[in-house]
Amino acid sequence: MRDIVQLVIGITIALIIALLFIRILTDLFKMSPFGKVYHSLRRPTDELYQRMRTSNFYYPLRRSFGFDPTIIMILIALAVSWYVVYIVSNYLFQIMTSMGGSLIYFGNGDVLTGARMLIGTLLLAAIFFLMTLMTIVFVNWLFGLMRRAAYWSMERLSPLLKIFDFGGMLSGFSFIILWIALIFAAAAVQAIFLSL
Repeated sequence: MRDIVQLVIGITIALIIALLFIRILTDLFKMSPFGKVYHSLRRPTDELYQRMRTSNFYYPLRRSFGFDPTIIMILIALAVSWYVVYIVSNYLFQIMTSMGGSLIYFGNGDVLTGARMLIGTLLLAAIFFLMTLMTIVFVNWLFGLMRRAAYWSMERLSPLLKIFDFGGMLSGFSFIILWIALIFAAAAVQAIFLSL
């Protein structure tokens, strides 16, 4: 399954780069903006461009670089998104592996180790659920995808985010603090319950 995730990441990156390259070509060849071909070639990337250009990072990066940073922002956002998805998917693989290990220990008569691994698997699954919700919200924030799922996810996360909203200098960082807390909790569960 890790190979499938790597393949999907590779295909997505290649597809986005191809669509961006086609968009650049329409500008280089100065195609008529009123033609159907022009709109067909640019439509797949229009929303990505709009999301990046309305981002808080757009104008500061434009001033820093001295040119339109939209393509760079899209590629960085794509890399960050897939990195987050890759991290979360690794927890899914860990859950599947530890569930299998737990069943093997129960089958071999080692009930205590099997129970310890089962508890760890269930705790990791709960953490994985929260991290998946956060990933959906994050991807929606970057690309505007999965709006309905992101709204539902944010409703589930709001009570936790309020706990981690410390105010003052840390006001607004509750999402990042919750992510760090979940990574720490996942590492603790793996170390205590799932290590042999």
